[in-house]
Amino acid sequence: MKKKILIIIAFIMIISTIIRTFIVGASFLNYSNSLIKNQTNLIVDILREVIDKDKFLHIIQNSHPIKKIEFIKGRKNELIYSFKDKTIISIVPFNELESLKIVFSAKNYFDKLLMAIAQLILIALISLIIIILLVNHFLKPYLEILEKIEESTNNILKGNFNNKIELKLKGEAKDFVNSYNYFLQKLKESFGVIEEKYTALIEKEKSNDPLNDAKETIEQLANIFKFKRIIEEDNSYETILERLIDVIKEFGIKHFAIIGIENNEKIAKLIHSESDICCNVLENYKNCRAYRLKKEINSLKMKKECLSHYCDTNHICLPFSSTGNFTGILKIIFTDEEKEHVLKVLPYIKAYLNEISTIIESKYTLELLHNQNIKDPLTRLYNRRYLDNILPTLIEGAKRRNGKLGFIMLDMDHFKQVNDTYGHDAGDRVLEKLAEIIVNSIRKSDIAVRLGGEEFLIIATNVKDKEDLRKIAEKIRLSVKAQQFYLSSGLVINKTISIGAAMFPDDCEDGNECIKLADKALYEAKNSGRDRVVIY
Repeated sequence: MKKKILIIIAFIMIISTIIRTFIVGASFLNYSNSLIKNQTNLIVDILREVIDKDKFLHIIQNSHPIKKIEFIKGRKNELIYSFKDKTIISIVPFNELESLKIVFSAKNYFDKLLMAIAQLILIALISLIIIILLVNHFLKPYLEILEKIEESTNNILKGNFNNKIELKLKGEAKDFVNSYNYFLQKLKESFGVIEEKYTALIEKEKSNDPLNDAKETIEQLANIFKFKRIIEEDNSYETILERLIDVIKEFGIKHFAIIGIENNEKIAKLIHSESDICCNVLENYKNCRAYRLKKEINSLKMKKECLSHYCDTNHICLPFSSTGNFTGILKIIFTDEEKEHVLKVLPYIKAYLNEISTIIESKYTLELLHNQNIKDPLTRLYNRRYLDNILPTLIEGAKRRNGKLGFIMLDMDHFKQVNDTYGHDAGDRVLEKLAEIIVNSIRKSDIAVRLGGEEFLIIATNVKDKEDLRKIAEKIRLSVKAQQFYLSSGLVINKTISIGAAMFPDDCEDGNECIKLADKALYEAKNSGRDRVVIY
């Protein structure tokens, strides 16, 4: 810094000296031009008046400072400086044919000009030395302060706040340094508190750029806070998981999967996948090491830590919401080229998982309790309580849109023989399979209800006519007839169903009446030989 300032001062002094030299030189030239022109004009005027011009020229030529005077041919008007001969030549027109040429001796003029220039340069050098000494004396402590501040600032950017300025100063410079050191101390304390707080929320290793890292982390914490407020108002845990999937994609994770393990039902399901999950967790969730140990599994820390992972890729498995009815597993799969990016965003993803864990658990538990009230525990179909609640809504909706509803009652033929012959466990297995067939045979908009025992009801929405209703019923009947039911004893049996159906509003005016008419049709199907569909 000091060298730069001194160089700038020297440069300014040199430029100013050159300018002053040009000004002095120009002043000398203007003065000499005026003087020479006046003398030349005076001589010309006299020559025009005298009779004996040669005698006058001879007298003038011997006078100082004229070295030579003569007439030359042609009309010219020039003023020529000869630094080599130290002369000034003035040529002016005398008449139509001749010009007067006068050669003046300019030795004294040039000597004075050179002396003036030398004095200017000497004064400039002396001034430059004096100014440099003064600047060095008075600015030195301030320049040292600036150098120390620059050094301290570079250390601050690296997260080091201990580089105080220690200089022996007086006056204002000392006050400034004390203020800066106090500011540095406060900055260190404040950043320490901030760093302590955000590292408690996000597990991150210190980087080479802690200030930018802190800025990025605080921004992510703000985003996580907003995310938490949003998911607290969501209706279901599925919606929360969909938001989590969007977040993971926003972090640039290309290959990942989310697996949900329902601890009560002891099943695992694939919620979302962006690639092959590379393990058999869906067949046997107990093989999942992250689920069993309830901790992060990271192949970068230990190769082959999880033997269930069969792909030759890096992977990290993160369990979340793992203390209640639901356990989520986020599995991230990445290449060596993607490793740096994954490790950079991993702390933020963990922070999101920590925030959603308790919320997902509460949402899932509420849904579980709700489903226990409205769903049959064996078949997982809706129960009669749900039917009583939803039926008036379905009827009113059909009336508003002038639509039709199909009511399909079905009953398994000779189901009592299954219980009597093979036991109630076998009967339960048959009913579970029957419920699965029903769900796979109807549309997502249709509603399947277990009324009790082996009796089921399907409410088909948006059916066109009774022929459309018959097609739905026949599809279910034929699917059951083609199905082989595997019993716990290893035996395989085949079963059939009887179906009765009625349509709203063609056959009935309200839901309960439609159910009764469908039940009558079912009774007719059984009495007429079973394994058939009867439309009321």
